[in-house]
Amino acid sequence: MPSGADLAEVRTAAANGPAPRSGGWHGPVISHPGQPEIDYPRGEVCAFPTHAEFPVVDMVQKTWTNDAGDPVYAVISGPLIMDVTNTDTGKTVRRDLSGTGSLSYPEPGRTDTYVLSGGDWGVGLHTSDRPAHNKWLISRGFMSVRLTKSAGETHRELLTLEGPYENLCETLKP
Repeated sequence: MPSGADLAEVRTAAANGPAPRSGGWHGPVISHPGQPEIDYPRGEVCAFPTHAEFPVVDMVQKTWTNDAGDPVYAVISGPLIMDVTNTDTGKTVRRDLSGTGSLSYPEPGRTDTYVLSGGDWGVGLHTSDRPAHNKWLISRGFMSVRLTKSAGETHRELLTLEGPYENLCETLKP
């Protein structure tokens, strides 16, 4: 049974709201990220120029942070539909990227490096990315990519690609 001092502490906390937490994760903080259009010039990802639009974007992101307020982990889920066009030929395909993905931040205090993982999502791999490059992959199994932002550029490293996938550069080639 709690002592009188313990009960007084509980009553004070109840009256003043929850005590600040430390030493763990905080959250989730809920946000609704947008998805801007994407334009890849010829040779950057595919051998031809491409344009992607997102007629349906209704994602929810839940983000947990550490004591310093830095993101540690996030889950993104919801509807996301993408229309991709080979702008040389006009050929367009629609892909449903709806589903759930996770973001992890492996280096505390750094938001410029994170790992995006899950199924039913896509990534354009550029000439400078590793190990694969010049592909626009849509995963239907599981894919994990480390993204690092430096000097205004984003570098991608394909960590895992398991199960069925599509390369939109192959699908849209003339």
